[in-house]
Amino acid sequence: MRWRHRTPGARVAASIVSIVLVMSGVSTLPSGADATATPRQAPPDEPSQWQPSDSAAQAPSGATSYTALRACRLLDTRPGAPDAEIDTAQVDDRTLRLSVDGCAIPNDATAVLATTTIVRPARTGWLVAYPTGTSTPTAATLNWVAGATRGNTTAITVGDDRLVDVRRSDGFGAGDLVIDVVGAFVPATGATRGRLVPVEAMRLLDTRERATGRLDADASTRIPLPDGVPADADAVAITVTAIDPTRRAFVTAYGAGTDRPNASMLNVDVAGQFRSSSTIVPVTSDGFEVFASSDMHLTVDLTGWFTGPSAAESIDGLFVPVAPRRLRDTRPETHPIHERGTIEVAVPDTPAAVMTSMTLISPDERGFLTAHAARTERPTTASGYAMRNETTAQFSITPASTTGLAVYSERGTDLTVDLLGWFTGAPVDETLDTAPPNPVRFPRVIAIGDSTMAGVRWYRTQGALTGASWTFDGESCRRLVRASCRGREGRVPSTVLERLTVTPDVFDVLVVMTGYNDVASTFAADVEQVMAAARAKHIRRVVWLTYSREFATDRGATGAPQIYAFHNALLREAGERFDDLEVVEWSTVARQRPTWLHADGIHFTNEGSFGNADFMSRAVAHVTGQPCPVGPADDPVCPDPGRVDIPDVRSRYGIVDTTLQCWEVGPTREPVCLTDPYAT
Repeated sequence: MRWRHRTPGARVAASIVSIVLVMSGVSTLPSGADATATPRQAPPDEPSQWQPSDSAAQAPSGATSYTALRACRLLDTRPGAPDAEIDTAQVDDRTLRLSVDGCAIPNDATAVLATTTIVRPARTGWLVAYPTGTSTPTAATLNWVAGATRGNTTAITVGDDRLVDVRRSDGFGAGDLVIDVVGAFVPATGATRGRLVPVEAMRLLDTRERATGRLDADASTRIPLPDGVPADADAVAITVTAIDPTRRAFVTAYGAGTDRPNASMLNVDVAGQFRSSSTIVPVTSDGFEVFASSDMHLTVDLTGWFTGPSAAESIDGLFVPVAPRRLRDTRPETHPIHERGTIEVAVPDTPAAVMTSMTLISPDERGFLTAHAARTERPTTASGYAMRNETTAQFSITPASTTGLAVYSERGTDLTVDLLGWFTGAPVDETLDTAPPNPVRFPRVIAIGDSTMAGVRWYRTQGALTGASWTFDGESCRRLVRASCRGREGRVPSTVLERLTVTPDVFDVLVVMTGYNDVASTFAADVEQVMAAARAKHIRRVVWLTYSREFATDRGATGAPQIYAFHNALLREAGERFDDLEVVEWSTVARQRPTWLHADGIHFTNEGSFGNADFMSRAVAHVTGQPCPVGPADDPVCPDPGRVDIPDVRSRYGIVDTTLQCWEVGPTREPVCLTDPYAT
């Protein structure tokens, strides 16, 4: 997990746009059958639903009710695609501006619900849709990797002149985009139909538990309305998860007894994937249908329903759209959501429910996410699913308590939660007194160094590397990116970049103590490449030690001066730019402990090898938000070891002075013990 990266709250955004990535040969238009296609009547003995909690109360400013629309294309950039009904304009190479005049969108709509599809993107990226006339929000509507097909539903508030902006991080022209409107939110001071009734998430279908098993290819299954949902409900809010399809495919949901739309709510790229998507689906008195183009298992979970014409007029369940705003981002925090852990997300204005876009960022393993009202029992349902190391956006409508939301992760992930709007009404009653735990996992660390760090191995002091699962790789003459030189143990080691690129293992933290053999002219670019490689391997935190002989120069090769003060200045500047890079001041500590280094001011004595291992252990504990692995446990989080008093490692580890080092010589790594060549 990434421990230190960077709400649902006020009423949910009145417009929703679903963004779907279209796969070749797979239709990905959004579902959105006309909710009025099959008129329905409520049973005569059906009680009125959701009476107003306070007949004297007034709807908040900006409140809306939901209107389902027949799916209509706002945008399709694919070559040869029919012209969309709505005008578009390219603001710059990354931003498109779309009009919402057309597609039967009511003239007074303040938000729209839509499906957006990215078609074979050339590069990894993200997209956000937001009201024209506002600044680009720190939020994400959709995330994807190069070549993948992804989709997500979202609420988009209408901006100036009935326009909305869509911004792509990778720029337009790097893959096609399809956007389809499926619903709208219109102003309401009270309403009968189109109000959300949130429910505790309940499972409506799990084909893994039924006698007939998997859903057949090109077949649909009918899901009746569950108890408590009236026959004339307009729509339901659901989450569908595709499990182990036999090939790439799409899934569509639509009103029972109506024509299946040429649309999808969910896409999978290859056989064996797990994918989730949430949306609002029109229903008839017979419920709704779920169609899959490949045979697969499916789960379908209900999170709420929208009232129909027989409901009593009320202000409860109205939607208040907002421009996307970030409520929580675990990346700059001490901890992500750890495996089987839960975090809480504060929600402003204590609504009945919130509409959010949650983004799972580089999950540790394939697994699900469950969002529910905070301080209530977690339901046995899923709010989203993601594959290992992928970044996946997930639309969600979730009941809220006065504390807000709780989000549980099965396998662990970083998470962002972006608010799209909120629903009026009373929050859910809390049944638990305390928040569920988010247990910290033992971090997995790879330490890559040159002949400085290698001293820990040579003096056999790896036992002082504690508090984590350590993979230690210190090699003489290692460089960051340029080809390494031949080291004192008789081999040319891999560079840091090469070591990261080829490792098949999964790590949470990278510790770097390499650079003494690198030149100033390429150092800044080398740091950038190492950080990019660490991120490509989904390493969540990089700990980089500053260079100890800060006020001297050295030559690792002819004409290649190393100016370590210059290295450190560039490194500290990079630490300010990268939120996942922690620069720790080994140079400061080394200056204050002359007995830790030889006369060259770089390589360790026996005492220094213990000091360095202790320093790295405490640095990892610091960035992962854990107590110090050794020493006093006064602080719940170990302080930065470069900014506190230096411990007496001689007493801590019972050091017995020696100059005997043990090397691993040549490609066969034959063990050879000899006197430290610097101890003269």
